[in-house]
Amino acid sequence: MHPEGAPGQEALPRGLPQIGETLGGKYQIVRLLGEGGMASVYEAAHQRLQQRVAIKVLTPELSRDPELVSRFEREARAVARLRTRHVARVMDVDTTSEGVPYIVMEFLEGRDLDAELQARTRLPLGEAVDYVLQACAGMLEAHGMGIVHRDLKPANLFLANEREGSERIVKVLDFGISKMVGEATRLTGAGAVMGTVMYMSPEQVRAQPNVDTRADIWALGVILYELVAGRAPWEGHSHQIAAAIVSRDPPDVRSFVAVPDGVAAALTTMLQRDPARRFASVRELLVALAPFAPPGSIGAGVAKQVALGQSGSRARLLDLPQHTIPMSSRPSQLDAAVAAARAVHEQGAQKALAPPPAAAIADASPRSLGAPLSEGGRSRARLMLVFAVAIGLVFSAGVVLIAVSLYKPLRAQPLPPPPPMTAEDAAPSAQASAEPPPPAASSEGPTITAAPPSTGTVDRSSSSRDSRPNGPAGPGSAAKRGADAGAARPAPATSTANPVHL
Repeated sequence: MHPEGAPGQEALPRGLPQIGETLGGKYQIVRLLGEGGMASVYEAAHQRLQQRVAIKVLTPELSRDPELVSRFEREARAVARLRTRHVARVMDVDTTSEGVPYIVMEFLEGRDLDAELQARTRLPLGEAVDYVLQACAGMLEAHGMGIVHRDLKPANLFLANEREGSERIVKVLDFGISKMVGEATRLTGAGAVMGTVMYMSPEQVRAQPNVDTRADIWALGVILYELVAGRAPWEGHSHQIAAAIVSRDPPDVRSFVAVPDGVAAALTTMLQRDPARRFASVRELLVALAPFAPPGSIGAGVAKQVALGQSGSRARLLDLPQHTIPMSSRPSQLDAAVAAARAVHEQGAQKALAPPPAAAIADASPRSLGAPLSEGGRSRARLMLVFAVAIGLVFSAGVVLIAVSLYKPLRAQPLPPPPPMTAEDAAPSAQASAEPPPPAASSEGPTITAAPPSTGTVDRSSSSRDSRPNGPAGPGSAAKRGADAGAARPAPATSTANPVHL
């Protein structure tokens, strides 16, 4: 170990770890990777695990401020809680022998987005959107835990090479001035401005105490603007840039580069000076930029998973239509499609075997169409079918019982009593017992009086012959003709019929 630095290398400032020094009995310092306003970053080797790590050490001058030390340690606790691969992983936290705190993080190979931008000046639109979407994925989890970064910039977005030949993955670095939502913080003095001016939101420039997650959305907007346009929205000295941020809107990005209207609209929403007019969440920003990511890129995959709320799931992902997602702060249409799909499943179970309406199928998400019901769904459908059949049987039985109860009183109703028989009706009734009764006379027809037979008996053969229209006259023929005349007009039956013939 070389306390004053390795041979041929300049000794580091007093209070900072020296090259070759071992921290915590296990991390041997290999080289200095970079320096910032609050900390220095080193490459080190874990002696037992033989693993390369990065160690971030707070500047000795700032380590005397209890507030900064507390904030530095809070960064370690905050980042250690995150599980997304788009944030550099924290492995340990401790202090040096001189009381300077440090954080041990995973070692990343690659370079930050600031160095990439300086080398290339401008990035293609698809690549720029891909990097911003990956950064959004990291901030989505941080915001979900109430953590606001407040210092997002290209230098804090690292393009890491995880495997040889693989795509570079964006990892968010340096949560050193992060805060928890609703937490009161201060920096050496009240109203101090924190962050890099170019990427600070208007509320940060004014040192307002209620800075929330929408400050990070502003910073991501400045980063995307700079990546696609090759220049920042504002130019000048720090105080000129700060004045421009709080007083005027940035120029339209299409003044410097040709981009789709959807990208220009998203940038305009991200860079609204009034936080209420920006995207309400990183999730809305993800959905707005998703159509412009290269197909198959890491950013496109992240956007699809977040848009469907299926992060980490094996469910089939829905392809987002190109350039069709509305630029608004209302819930996305993809949520409505997923809700419609669930509604179609529930309606199908309730209506048993009845097919869903065509309109419902048209509005349903493709995830639900053609997908078989789960075992629980099939059981519920069978129970609903059995219940519907049982209800139908009970209803049919009730109808039958009501019909029978109404029919029985009708059959039991007695017939009206016959009128009293007179002496004049006695003789005809005696003859009626020997022959069929004549047709009943209509109450509206003429009154017929039967002539008494001369012999006291009736010749049946003559009566049958006389009933013909052109038959010869004979005893009883006049009565028959009168009866036939009365029968020509049908009449209702009278109540004078003899009950014996019924």
